[in-house]
Amino acid sequence: MCHISAQAIEAPIDFPMDDQNVIAIRNALSSLFLDEVNRAREEQSQHDRYLLKMELCAYLKISNNTLDKWIELGLPRINICGVVRYDRDAVDGWLRKRIEGW
Repeated sequence: MCHISAQAIEAPIDFPMDDQNVIAIRNALSSLFLDEVNRAREEQSQHDRYLLKMELCAYLKISNNTLDKWIELGLPRINICGVVRYDRDAVDGWLRKRIEGW
């Protein structure tokens, strides 16, 4: 096991860096950061695809009563053994079709 004292952590490390190396490091860190943000967004997007009723109301910024009316109009939902979820992609498609039909 290796122990590092607080003094060792606080000691400055001095090494020369030219502008080209600084730019290369900055670009590499920026790329890593963007890759991680995109990965997290994709992961969150997959996690949030199937919504509860209250989550769908918040997503659409509508009341529960309005959502009930939209369900009567054919808003797609998934019901498995009484557990209801709303596929965000299917709901978005349903809304697009309604807009195009206007």
